[in-house]
Amino acid sequence: MKSKIAMVCGALMVAYVAACNPVASAADKRAAQPSSDSGYRVGETLPPMKPRTTSGPYEDITWDLLLPEGWSVEKIMDSLNLNELGDNDPKARDAMKTIREMWDKAPTNPKFDNRRVSIAGFVVPLDGEREKTREFLLVPYFGACIHAPAPPANQVIHVVVNKAANSIKLSPTALISGTLRVVRSDTKLAVTGYEMTLDAAEPFKHEDDLPI
Repeated sequence: MKSKIAMVCGALMVAYVAACNPVASAADKRAAQPSSDSGYRVGETLPPMKPRTTSGPYEDITWDLLLPEGWSVEKIMDSLNLNELGDNDPKARDAMKTIREMWDKAPTNPKFDNRRVSIAGFVVPLDGEREKTREFLLVPYFGACIHAPAPPANQVIHVVVNKAANSIKLSPTALISGTLRVVRSDTKLAVTGYEMTLDAAEPFKHEDDLPI
């Protein structure tokens, strides 16, 4: 299942960069093309996950469930009249500043505090190489925090590998499992609304991986 908020955020950020800086538009268009390594475009979310026979002690969740009831990114976008902004419009920067402030303060869903869950997303390392890391961000769409600004805080998970485990080798896309907590952190790449103590991680597998 694709995250609706991830699609909205990803598309908005690519459009914003082009509107604020037409000179950089060509580079941003190239960034939006499929990556030779990942095959994903900036703002693209993961396809449906391959069904699992069991998730063990963890509850499989999607990104939309991390949003508190009644909170909607569409309402925020509509209130700013972004469709009225033209190329290189200085108001676009003001709108982005407003969005960034609101997204960094985005409320979380208290239902998922101290819950053991599994969730799939894109890995953004915080402490060096992806091959061997103990700390990273998990985000719902490709390019977040790197090719495009960070999503709302309630769509970013700050992940720390369990102290009982060694540093872990990660794929660019991963299904992670651990204890999720409502903890707001200001990392070097994003403000996060959730923190997870990671117990296990595995490469993400989608429906197309199923045998014919």
